[in-house]
Amino acid sequence: MCYNCGCSLPEDDMGHPDNITNTTFFAVGASLGKSQKEIQEDMLSWLSGGDIAENEKEAFHAIFEKSAKAWGQSIDEAKKNTLLLLKNQLGK
Repeated sequence: MCYNCGCSLPEDDMGHPDNITNTTFFAVGASLGKSQKEIQEDMLSWLSGGDIAENEKEAFHAIFEKSAKAWGQSIDEAKKNTLLLLKNQLGK
């Protein structure tokens, strides 16, 4: 899913590589030594108010800054859409 826009297409970046897709989670996971699913779960936790490692917070902030600009939305809107889709995808 282009998580930040809510289109429900997991690998469609909607024409811009800065939109959040499963590839985004895979890349962040690889850079932090975690799996795609672990990163998705950590982002879900963070977006729900949980505490995560500082390096993940920095990575997540960067993802949302880029994706919001790519899609032309606010960072809060990108976070809200991503939270809803992660909850749905991870069954939480």
